[in-house]
Amino acid sequence: MIEAQTKVCQNCKSEFVIEPDDFGFYKKIKVPPPTWCPDCRQQRRMTWRNDYNFFIRKCDLCGQRILSVYSSDKPMPVYCPKCWWSDKWDAKEFKKDVDVNKPFFPQLKTLLNSVPALAILNDDGIASVNCQYSNYFALGKNCYMVINSWKVEECMYSVCLVGAKNTVDSAVILAGGEHLYHAINVDASSRCRYAFNSAGLLDCLYCYDCRNCSDCFMSIGLRGRKYYFKNKQYSKEEYENIVKSYSLQTWTGSERARKEFEEFILQYPRKCANIINSVNCSGDYLVNSKNAKHCYITVRVENSKYFERGDTIRDSYDCLSGGEQELCYESINPDNSYGALFTSYCHKDNEVLYSDSCQSSEHLLGCVGLKSSKYCILNKQYTKEEYEKITAQLIEKMKERGEYGEFMPASLSPFCYNESVAQDEYPLTKEMVMFRGLSWQESFTKTEGREDVSEIPDDINEVSADIIDKTLACFVCKRNYRIIEGELRFYRQNQVPVPRVCFFCRFAKLYKERGPVHLWNRVCQCSGQTSSNGAYENTTSHAHGENPCLAGFETSYAPDRPEIVYCEACYNSEIV
Repeated sequence: MIEAQTKVCQNCKSEFVIEPDDFGFYKKIKVPPPTWCPDCRQQRRMTWRNDYNFFIRKCDLCGQRILSVYSSDKPMPVYCPKCWWSDKWDAKEFKKDVDVNKPFFPQLKTLLNSVPALAILNDDGIASVNCQYSNYFALGKNCYMVINSWKVEECMYSVCLVGAKNTVDSAVILAGGEHLYHAINVDASSRCRYAFNSAGLLDCLYCYDCRNCSDCFMSIGLRGRKYYFKNKQYSKEEYENIVKSYSLQTWTGSERARKEFEEFILQYPRKCANIINSVNCSGDYLVNSKNAKHCYITVRVENSKYFERGDTIRDSYDCLSGGEQELCYESINPDNSYGALFTSYCHKDNEVLYSDSCQSSEHLLGCVGLKSSKYCILNKQYTKEEYEKITAQLIEKMKERGEYGEFMPASLSPFCYNESVAQDEYPLTKEMVMFRGLSWQESFTKTEGREDVSEIPDDINEVSADIIDKTLACFVCKRNYRIIEGELRFYRQNQVPVPRVCFFCRFAKLYKERGPVHLWNRVCQCSGQTSSNGAYENTTSHAHGENPCLAGFETSYAPDRPEIVYCEACYNSEIV
């Protein structure tokens, strides 16, 4: 039996471990073990994904003005979704001859720079209505700046939504909800605001890890409660007066509540990870899974590792987003695919290697933009026998040069580093990016300094309809932003004050509050009768009695963070 091995990352030089099961997976898909650590592999993949930095340009086929994730200075043509999916062009027209004796990635780069790219991934005008300003998006209606979501309506400025309605500034809503504002990992809830890691809530405000509650305010760890404020029971009249006293329809009142809430919940323990109905799993926001390690925001995952944002995954490693896939590795969004290795946005594919944006195809190597194709290399058609012979020769040469077995280099990505989601999870300065030989985008479409309204009314009920015609300036970054009509309607319906910060700053806050896609080894902070910092006094005895709990676990809470983190057993003793 192969034993675990400690390796040194060839990128950051830190040590990482390859487990025996990992070697079994790599052998199964016939790739060498990775030479980069999990974090560096994740960062490299993320350089190939741009979620929300949009540009206005023309479709290079129909000439229409379009929204695109590709700026106008990119080398390849860019087509709007209707043109890209049409029969008006054929990606095989851009075919290249492969030279097995030359480095492979420069040859792939030449093809990437010539094949038309899909401007944005959404189905607006096909299966979605009025959702053109959304990305990685499907089956929606009247949505704006919604990312990586589907089956949603009247939603704005959110990421990872499924079945949500009338939801703004939220993330990881996977089981529906409506009239939610600034909610993270909240399911089957309605009319809630500033809610986190909760389910089954109605009319709850500023709550953390509450279940099946209604009319609760500024509380944590409640189950089946009503009319609670700061974890204490009140009468209906007392509760309503407390809520009224905060004037949550005002910016000053909501900010007061937010700061008070953040300080309040630090006095209570957190569960080490948000893992539900799962066996032998690690990560965060993981549901109905088995043998899934280092997986985040995933549902129904089996025998997989290092995965972020996925549903129904089997035997797959190192993927960023995906669904209904099997035996995929080092890929971005290999939906409904089998054996997709080192691919980007290749859907419904079988046995596809080092390819980008190929659909409903099989047996491809180094292809871009192909649809319903098979036995192609660099978009050139071959017979089955020719394909297998050349592929074997090419892979052997790639192994000799150290090219095979790793994801496509960040230097090949069509996105500048600060355009990609890598900047969200692994922020770098321009100088650091340039030192690594990567590119930096200077021409983001943004304005600063303009401001038609120097003071937005504190109370949402005093905001006039003409605010949608005004230019506002972000309190944090000074970027100009606008309030759209549907957004103002939501704020009025839900008595939410107009935000003083732009979408980009609000989105950064969502990422921070959601937590990192990284795990640390820690020990439970329950010291017997209290938390180790003395801030929380246990309400019941635990299995370890008055002695400190020695349970270790993996958690996305870094050791230097201020939260009190308990193992699941100690947490359940206190909360459930």
